[in-house]
Amino acid sequence: MFWESIGHVGEPCSTEATCRGDLVCESGICINPGGDEDDDAIVDTDEDGNVQAGEYEQITDPGLTWLPIPSGTYQQGCVPQDTICDISENPRHEVSVEAFKMTATEVTQEHYEAVMHDNPSYSSYFENCPTCPVEKISWIEAKTFCERVGGRLPSEAEWEYAARAGTDMIWICGDNSSCLDEIAWYNGNSDNREHLVGGKDPNTFDLYDMSGNVWEWVEDCYHSDYTGHPGTGDVWTGGDCEYRVLRGGSWYGSNIGSLRPSYRYGYSPKDAAFNIGFRCAKETN
Repeated sequence: MFWESIGHVGEPCSTEATCRGDLVCESGICINPGGDEDDDAIVDTDEDGNVQAGEYEQITDPGLTWLPIPSGTYQQGCVPQDTICDISENPRHEVSVEAFKMTATEVTQEHYEAVMHDNPSYSSYFENCPTCPVEKISWIEAKTFCERVGGRLPSEAEWEYAARAGTDMIWICGDNSSCLDEIAWYNGNSDNREHLVGGKDPNTFDLYDMSGNVWEWVEDCYHSDYTGHPGTGDVWTGGDCEYRVLRGGSWYGSNIGSLRPSYRYGYSPKDAAFNIGFRCAKETN
């Protein structure tokens, strides 16, 4: 039941039954018939038929808190003292990141609904929690939202740089997993539900929930390891674009290993799940 696929605004559909709630299937795309024409996502496909995010009219920011992330250099990937890393987190390599901005929290249900006129969150069916993270969000929807508020999804290198916030430890909070209860909602303390954003301690960049609560989409296509990484904070092109990268772990099913800032997971950009959300980034100017 948790993994049931129901079309959201801008997602492909075959019948109205495959679109969520009051959305309708028009020309193979779920749309909001009650909204203005430009409220509906435009979905394009590449030459292989893969769905791509389209162009969207920028709208007023719905109250997101943007924090400046300073430029810097860090070591991306598995830290030397970590004994549970897998191949995808290696080889460790130096990355230089330009200054950018990132939302202080994961995008909430009220943020998302204000922009997209839809709340696809599984939790919205049984709980009114406007400041919980929005979830059941595909990469396509996450990218669409960020573009509509004048931002973008962070690159994978930016995400890990922001999560580490100048530290070089197994977890954001230290090398001992006992610190996780202070910073993260995960299967050890979540009571099997997502929680309000910002309910745990932030990292030293004042970013909340970089570990746990919901998985977070980043822009990059998935690569099986870091061989050939460009060493910048830019989106790493190429790779397996049938999968995009998720970071940070979540409240459901995430053991302490997936809460490590080096942990990476590939997932279809057209799919969504009840523990997947996102946050946005944008340039400093």
